[in-house]
Amino acid sequence: MEERKSQSGYTLIESIMFIGVVSMLAIAVISLINSMLDKYRMSRVTQQIVDLQKNIDFRFSSAENFENLKAKLLTDESIVPGDMVDGTKIRHAYKGPVTIRSRQSHSVYEVMFGELPYHACTELAMIDWMTGYNSHLVHIKINSKFFTWQGKKQGKLPMEYSAALAACQDNRNNVIIWQFQ
Repeated sequence: MEERKSQSGYTLIESIMFIGVVSMLAIAVISLINSMLDKYRMSRVTQQIVDLQKNIDFRFSSAENFENLKAKLLTDESIVPGDMVDGTKIRHAYKGPVTIRSRQSHSVYEVMFGELPYHACTELAMIDWMTGYNSHLVHIKINSKFFTWQGKKQGKLPMEYSAALAACQDNRNNVIIWQFQ
């Protein structure tokens, strides 16, 4: 008489179910990591513009003009946060270009962040630039819309959330220009 050995292992259906559960867990973990990374980028890009403005104001406050405001000077003197320096270029946390230049006879300067995703554009538009009752911010231009502290043709600062949503485009090609004095 032959004895039958008991078989152990999984059937094909059980194996497929196991692989499916593992795949779903992997997708959930990847999604969580991407969400955390995006929150970090958003926090970092917001801090980058704030730090950049403070550092430029501190460096050029005694000169009272921004004539020597050049990317090389800003990177050489570590005025630009280190994580924004990409070789000879300046980039924000979403890897888009950053342009900094003096304007209007060097009495003001502009900081431009390009290639911003929609949610980053709306968050950056909503930064509260008021410190006490004083701000060095002159205006913000989001894509083609201007926002100033006073004026009838432009949007008003501080910006309302609905205005930020309307100014930003639902893509990754948003451009924000801050002008400071």
